Amino acid sequence: PPRARARPAAPVQRRRSVDRRCVVAVSDVTAAGPGASAVAETLEAVVSGMGLTARVLVAPGDGENDLEVTVEGEGTSALVGRGGETIDALQYLLAQIATRAEGGARHRVSLDADGYRARRAAAPEQLADQAAREAVEHGEEIELDAMTPQDRRIVHMVLKDRTEVVTRSEGEGPRRRIIVEPAE
Repeated sequence: PPRARARPAAPVQRRRSVDRRCVVAVSDVTAAGPGASAVAETLEAVVSGMGLTARVLVAPGDGENDLEVTVEGEGTSALVGRGGETIDALQYLLAQIATRAEGGARHRVSLDADGYRARRAAAPEQLADQAAREAVEHGEEIELDAMTPQDRRIVHMVLKDRTEVVTRSEGEGPRRRIIVEPAE
């Protein structure tokens, strides 16, 4: 049986110096639970291993089991990687770590570094608006190109309150795409 761990009552701040070339200055963990602590520790190790000086922030997200994780500092764009592949992979691993630390309760983790998520969210939002306009204008479904799970989620969220269109995902794995069609 999994061991119960005490939840921290107040935000935890840690100073950690790994070696002379890298200092994770301060990690702020304002989210409660062992999942948040495990995410912070893991990300600190990654940042240290990459030789970056950064601040790791772990805060509660929108949902009950959601965590918003931000890395701030010089050179944090290295965490993004080519086309966001590195940050997406790290985000997936952090979600798995948080889930296991909490004894199996699923956690959604949103990881951002160097403002990447905000910059990246603009493209799928524009694509969603354009697809909705075309679907309504032409009265037919619009099939978007395959995209990452994060981008698909953004498109679904942007269009969820628009009554003139409905969205659905089709396909599997890296070929999964969104269909935008006029509402009946």
